[in-house]
Amino acid sequence: MHSFIQRLAVAFSVIALAATLVSCGGGGGSGDSSQAQGKGTVGILLTDKPADPSLFAAIIASIVKVELMGSEENGRVELYSLKPGDDPKEFDLLRLRNESIPLAFKDNIPAGTYCKIRLTLSKLELVLADPADPTPDDLSDNEIERPKLPGNGKLDLVVRDCFNVVDGEVLTLQLDMDAGKSIHVIEKGNCSSKPNKSCFNFRPVIFVDVIDKDFDSKLVRLNGVIQEVDSVQESLLLCKALPSQDMSNEGCVKVHFGDESAFFDNVKYAGEPRPISELLSEDEDDPNNVGKELTVVGWVKSWKNTEYDDDKPAEYYPLLHLEALAAELGKFLQQVEGTVANDADSTGFDMAVSPGQVITTSPLRVMFQEGVTDKYNGTRIVSKSGVLLQPEDVDKDLPVQVDGTVQLTQGGALKAALVIVDRDALGTEQVTGIIYSIETDKLYLVPDEDIGMVCGMTTNLLEVALASDLDILTVTITEESSVIETGGTPLKGQAIGMNGVCDVNDFQTDNIVIVDDQRQ
Repeated sequence: MHSFIQRLAVAFSVIALAATLVSCGGGGGSGDSSQAQGKGTVGILLTDKPADPSLFAAIIASIVKVELMGSEENGRVELYSLKPGDDPKEFDLLRLRNESIPLAFKDNIPAGTYCKIRLTLSKLELVLADPADPTPDDLSDNEIERPKLPGNGKLDLVVRDCFNVVDGEVLTLQLDMDAGKSIHVIEKGNCSSKPNKSCFNFRPVIFVDVIDKDFDSKLVRLNGVIQEVDSVQESLLLCKALPSQDMSNEGCVKVHFGDESAFFDNVKYAGEPRPISELLSEDEDDPNNVGKELTVVGWVKSWKNTEYDDDKPAEYYPLLHLEALAAELGKFLQQVEGTVANDADSTGFDMAVSPGQVITTSPLRVMFQEGVTDKYNGTRIVSKSGVLLQPEDVDKDLPVQVDGTVQLTQGGALKAALVIVDRDALGTEQVTGIIYSIETDKLYLVPDEDIGMVCGMTTNLLEVALASDLDILTVTITEESSVIETGGTPLKGQAIGMNGVCDVNDFQTDNIVIVDDQRQ
C-alpha cells in the first residue's frame, strides 16, 4: 500500500457497534470549537467496488447523517443530516462502480485532527437479480432483501493515521464502499424464515482515502450550472455542483481543460464532439454558455484557496478542482451499463444492456464519435482508473458504462461521448473459506459451500498463489464491536476472504482479509 494514502478498511458485524472502537482521544460530546485554531472545509465523495452482478440488480443505501469524530477539542461535527420532511440520500452502490459522486460538503469545520467518520444509514435494500428474467425492463418485480443494519445503522469508519483539517483549506475524502465484501451470502436452508432460500448479512467494508496531490482518485461525475468561463486559462466555474447543506457557498467547482479533454454539445449539435473553445467562448457577439447546465467527468485535484483573488465573493469560491476528461453541455446525456457483446472495431461495438437501464434495447449498438485532429477530441474511452484506451481495448464480455445520445436514424444506436471499460473484471473472482494449510508463497483453501464454482470449476480444495507484496487486513469481531486492522498472519483454520484472478494452475491473489470472529 502507498504510504501517502491514509486508508483503513472498516468492517462491521451484524451486531451493534460499541463506542470502544479505536479513536483519537474519543469522539463523543459536542466539544468546544472555539478552542480550535481556524476553520476549514471538508468534502466527502462516495464510490463503490463491484458486487456480484449475478446476485444483485441494485444495492440501495439510504444515508441520513454524516459526521466527523474528532478529539475532545474538536468534538463531533455534522457534515450532513436529514432535515424534517426531506427524503434520505439514496445511492445505488452498483451504479458507483466506475465513478465517485459528491455526498456531503461543509465549511467552518474546526481545524484539527479527526480520526473517525460516522455514517448513519436508515436502510439497505438488496434488489436481487432474477435468473429467469436477466434483462427486465424495470426492477419493480424483483425480490428485495433488507438485511439488518449493524449498530442501528451507525457505521464508524476509523482512519488509522487520522487526518487533519487545516485553516483555510479544503480536505476531500473518498469513501469506497466495498459491496462485494460487505454482503455475505448465508447458505441456503440456514434462514428459518425463508427455507431453501439464501439470505444475507451486512458487514460493511469501507475504505477511507484522503485525496491529496499524490492520490489518484476515481473519476468523479458532477452536474451543475456554469457561473463563469475563462478562455485564457481554459477553465470554467461550475456551481450548484456539490451538496452544500447549511453553507453560503454555491457548491462551486473549478473545472480545467487540457489536451485530452473532450467537449460534447447537446444544445446545438445533438451531443456531437466540438472544440472546447466553443464551450469557453467569451465573444460578446456569440453568447457564451454562462447559466447553462453542464455535466463533467474528470479527476479531483487538491488545492489551497489562498491562490484565489480575495475579492471573489465567498459563495463562489470553488470547493474542488477538477481536471476534465469529458464535458457534456445541456440536458444530461443517456447513461447505459452492460457488457461488451463483441470485440470493438474503429466504429464501435454491441452492448448487452444490464437490467433496470433507461435504454432496454439489447444488444445496443454503441458508436464511437471521431474528433478532428489538432482541433478537438472525440469519444473518450478509459479504464475505471481513467487511463485512456483505444477501441481495440474494448474486448468482449468486459463490463462497460457508456454516456451518449440516441441516434434514431441508426435504429436507436448510442453515439458515445464517454466509454468506461472495466478491464480488470475478466477472471476476477471473490472467494471465501477456511485455510486448510499454508506455505511461504501459497495456501490451500476449503471454499465456503455457497461459493459454488471457482474459476469455472467445482473444487473442495483451492490452491491459492500469494503475491510477494500481499496486502493483509484482519477483521476482529466481538460481541461489542468489529475492527479491521492492517496486517496479520494467515494461519491454518482461519476464515478468510480474497479477490483474485484465475490462472492455468491456480488462483492468484495480492490481498487477504482474515476474519477473527470471537463471538460465542
